[in-house]
Amino acid sequence: MAMPGAFCTVRPERLQACCTAILAACGMPEEDAALVATTLVEADLRGVHSHGTMRMPNYVRGLKAEDGINPRPQIRVVTQSDATAVLDADRGMGQVAACRAMQLAIELAGRYGTGSVAVRNSNHCGALAYYAEMAVSARCIGFAVTNAGINMAPWGGTQRMVGNNPLAYAIPTPRGWPIVLDMATSVVAGGKLDVAAMRGESIPLGWALDKEGRPTTDPRAARAGSLLPVGGPKGYGLAVVLDILCGVLSGGRFGAGLGMRGSAHFFQAIQIERFTPYEAFLERIEQLIAQLKTCPTAPGVERILLPGELEAELKARRLVEGIPLDEETVERLEGLAAELGLAGTPACALRE
Repeated sequence: MAMPGAFCTVRPERLQACCTAILAACGMPEEDAALVATTLVEADLRGVHSHGTMRMPNYVRGLKAEDGINPRPQIRVVTQSDATAVLDADRGMGQVAACRAMQLAIELAGRYGTGSVAVRNSNHCGALAYYAEMAVSARCIGFAVTNAGINMAPWGGTQRMVGNNPLAYAIPTPRGWPIVLDMATSVVAGGKLDVAAMRGESIPLGWALDKEGRPTTDPRAARAGSLLPVGGPKGYGLAVVLDILCGVLSGGRFGAGLGMRGSAHFFQAIQIERFTPYEAFLERIEQLIAQLKTCPTAPGVERILLPGELEAELKARRLVEGIPLDEETVERLEGLAAELGLAGTPACALRE
């Protein structure tokens, strides 16, 4: 058993191959398995381990469970009218439905200037930055939202009734990396509690409450309790609005229904050239970035960063140096490979 805090450096391509093989062994088509693996490895590359390959055991359990995740969904368009559409994900992996929906939103934006696609009957789709960034390569601004399981109480309440529903924006820049805002409406994403628990670490006060409603530094007690909304009532209000945008608008699950399996999503692409020439937009973005970078720094702060800049730098470094993963995550992946008869295969050789 891995010691808390122990790490193993894994090559991204090895991690990708292993996750792909495991998901395919659970019945997913090879192409879909590779897509999901890509989104997970991308999260680990960007340092967002709470939404990276540590999620694999949960996905495998879901794929193998009766009436769980559908490994071969028939994703279909429920309704489409000009710049809008609703997809039914047929209980499939959220990443597959999310990519399909954002691609459709981009296509609609190419025709109408903007495209909005809601998704129902889906599952956890991982880090939203991946889908928002898909729009950037099409010279669009990307927006992605999903509703999560119930893990926050309404502001002033004591019972969990709200998801810490996250959102992401991605905006092109001329600097080689997009501005990317990817945030939950809680102070931290729930997955960060799992990362802290895995590493044997405590969490800061102000992240969560235990099941009695008391502030806690124990990540396991926090998981049994509730996350705190970012900005107090503002974060709670935003979470409610995003649940409406995902679940209510799509005809999917929302509110108390999120206590059951499944989730809903919403994606939007905005074609920049329908508003202003693309090169002029990039010039103005550069001016904005340059202005922000000139801000005097507070004591102990080295430099001003834009949303997504640190993650882009981390990804560039880890593509060369490898991804430092918790030994526990590596051991769990190796255990999944053995369970599925993949132990010893080249695809699942994670260690150098």
